Amino acid sequence: MSSSTVTEICPRSILRYRPIDKDVAPAVSPWTQPTGQRSPQTTKQPHTLGAWSSLLNVHASGSLATVIGLGMCLMLLLILCAQSFFGWVHMTLDDWQYGRPRTFQTDAFVGLESAGQPSHFLAINNHGQVEIIVLPGNDPTHARLFLGPHLTGANADLTPVTLRFLDPHQTHHPDMLVQCGDISVLFLNRQGTFQVDTQAP
Repeated sequence: MSSSTVTEICPRSILRYRPIDKDVAPAVSPWTQPTGQRSPQTTKQPHTLGAWSSLLNVHASGSLATVIGLGMCLMLLLILCAQSFFGWVHMTLDDWQYGRPRTFQTDAFVGLESAGQPSHFLAINNHGQVEIIVLPGNDPTHARLFLGPHLTGANADLTPVTLRFLDPHQTHHPDMLVQCGDISVLFLNRQGTFQVDTQAP
């Protein structure tokens, strides 16, 4: 039999040696991979990455909620501190200007003068009771006392009392307006004295 005939019937194997013994595992080509088996990395890597991404998302959302909560608490604390600070500043300025008890003094010509000197007015917040002391012509021997409103509420005794004199008709007998916080009381200048305007709202 010629060599050409053998080549056509039994082609030469690409392996140089093929063991016949059944106990020897067949050689596997380095460029082939057995079917039905996958690399452990291809099956576990997506699951691992998914777990890490979920953990990172949960951690990020928790950190964001914590930061927002801390920011809100900090803003509330700043607001409370600012209110306390401005309240303290306002109280301190009132202490400097009006003292304790709250006292206001002024001079004005109201038609009660006889010696050419203006009358002296003293408004006092005496534990919530407004008291106006008038010295006609700055003469303490003719002092008069007028009671204003009685203040109630928190820190009522620290509310400043101020006086204004209104003379829209130029009668030289101006009326006296007592102001204490949001309360205003008008005293009419009638017949040489002051009387509370009962018709005022």
